[in-house]
Amino acid sequence: MDSKILHLYLSRILSGFYIFIYNDTKYKLVYPDITLKYNAEIYSNLEYETNKYNEWIQDEEIVSYLVNFGQWSWNGDDILKKMEKEIDEYKIQIYNNFLNPAKIRGIKQTIDNIRQKYNKYYGIRHSLDHLTVKGYSQILKNQFILINSLYYEDGTRVFDSLENADYNILNTLSNIVNDNNIDINIFRKIARNEIWKNYWSANKENIFNKATINWTDEQKTLVVLSKMYDSAYEHPDCPPDEVFEDDDAFDGWMLIQRKDSEKNKKKSRAEKLLEGKNLGKAQEVFLMANSKEEAENIYTLNENSSRHIINERNAVILNSNKDIDASQLPDTQRSLLVETNKQFMQRGR
Repeated sequence: MDSKILHLYLSRILSGFYIFIYNDTKYKLVYPDITLKYNAEIYSNLEYETNKYNEWIQDEEIVSYLVNFGQWSWNGDDILKKMEKEIDEYKIQIYNNFLNPAKIRGIKQTIDNIRQKYNKYYGIRHSLDHLTVKGYSQILKNQFILINSLYYEDGTRVFDSLENADYNILNTLSNIVNDNNIDINIFRKIARNEIWKNYWSANKENIFNKATINWTDEQKTLVVLSKMYDSAYEHPDCPPDEVFEDDDAFDGWMLIQRKDSEKNKKKSRAEKLLEGKNLGKAQEVFLMANSKEEAENIYTLNENSSRHIINERNAVILNSNKDIDASQLPDTQRSLLVETNKQFMQRGR
């Protein structure tokens, strides 16, 4: 990205307002403080309570409508979740193959394809949200904030109230503001930029010279990302600088750290549960659960390979109409086969 554009965005974030021109008129959007946000929430909730008994599409009916329109499938939400997981897995691959540029290019192309498909499906999934009372009240909240945040160059308000607003102009200006929201990738570039880092290093505790609660959403986002990078630099397994410059590779590194952290937490929980028990050389340990939730927590302590064996055993047992001997379980048969082959090899010597 051009450094001038980057600096323009940084100036916007630091100032706490956004200036734009439409039809030769200069507008100034002053980002809302906590008082305005609170009043917007009150207004939105009142409108919700007033209108909730009117004829609206219910949140749980949206999928049915989309399916009937031929725009969605009943397992569409699961497809979205699957794509999110796929993107995460490909990010990990990018980090693990960071020294192989040719492979990275292929993986990045795959990620871009999935993202395009995801954005399309996500847009379809939420295309009817505005027809629900919740979506309607959210729109009113955003409009309330906008009319109380837009000013002309001379400092006068563009709209005096929501009731008297020209909705054509309001919607046009709203679209301009939404279309010029700062993308998360740009925030990340700014957080890594030396000019911002000089501000950040000089005064992290009072970077915007006001209470945190009065920071704009843009300012909060930039600080959160800056702290994320600070933590990564302080990590004992800190990645090379080139990884920091590649968002996908850095995300892959973060995902790996998160998985390692979760694995360590599970190991710690397992050790605590087994504390004081005389296990000897037991290969498997069975723990009694007092509730479904506790059973699920115990299940998550297993490694992926162990979960596969559990699911495999359950499938065999559920599909059988008679008692199953332990020797008939797939994992037991595999172990016996390995042991048989080992003995055969030893006799051959």
